[in-house]
Amino acid sequence: MKIFTKRKILVFFLLLVIFFILNFFNVKEFFYSFSEDIQTKLWKVNSNCELIENQKIISLIAENEELKGENTFLRESLGLKNYPEISLISGRIISKDYISDSILINTGSKDGVKVGFPVAINNNILIGRVSEVYDNYSRVKLLSSKDNLTDVSINGVVALAKGKGSELISLEMFPHDKDLKEGDLVLTSSLGGNYPAGLVIGKVKNPKKIDSEPFQFSEIEKPYNIFSIDRLNVLKVTTIFND
Repeated sequence: MKIFTKRKILVFFLLLVIFFILNFFNVKEFFYSFSEDIQTKLWKVNSNCELIENQKIISLIAENEELKGENTFLRESLGLKNYPEISLISGRIISKDYISDSILINTGSKDGVKVGFPVAINNNILIGRVSEVYDNYSRVKLLSSKDNLTDVSINGVVALAKGKGSELISLEMFPHDKDLKEGDLVLTSSLGGNYPAGLVIGKVKNPKKIDSEPFQFSEIEKPYNIFSIDRLNVLKVTTIFND
């Protein structure tokens, strides 16, 4: 009997609540308000997801533009503005061979490096060429490696830079009748097709002119110390250069 009475009280209480809701609230508005609240929350969640996704896309676009800008800056600073066919592969030195005047760098065939690609540092300074390529690293033969020959230009006059070993480079085959002065800038010539013209090799040091000799000679002072270099750029060339 007590259980039955409790049930009647419970039913009565529920009916009272329903009656109260029906009298004080519009049923349609009640359910609309309830569903609207849920829809609003779902819309906010969806909007937040879209916002995050858009932010990711914007971030990727900005990063891509930044990389493009950085590459353009590097190309222009390296004097490659007139060579749109050249792109840059950034790398670091991982080993230095003082005996053979060569270095190992941390970029290889997986990065697009190939034998013969020029290697430069800082603004526009050539240090050598890629001589061996492996999957993840490469060997660079420095300009100073013994008997290495590089076509150069001094004030428009073509000559040769010859590696002497031990980080030394000499200027050879400079015509006797041309003017050669201390401090003259030695630049790459594209005569041999190995390098773009205008990259810095160094400066003329201690020029020698002997009347009985058809050519003048000098040392070439490099604007760097290979032992202090860490970062560099491999020039990804796709063509033969001509002055």
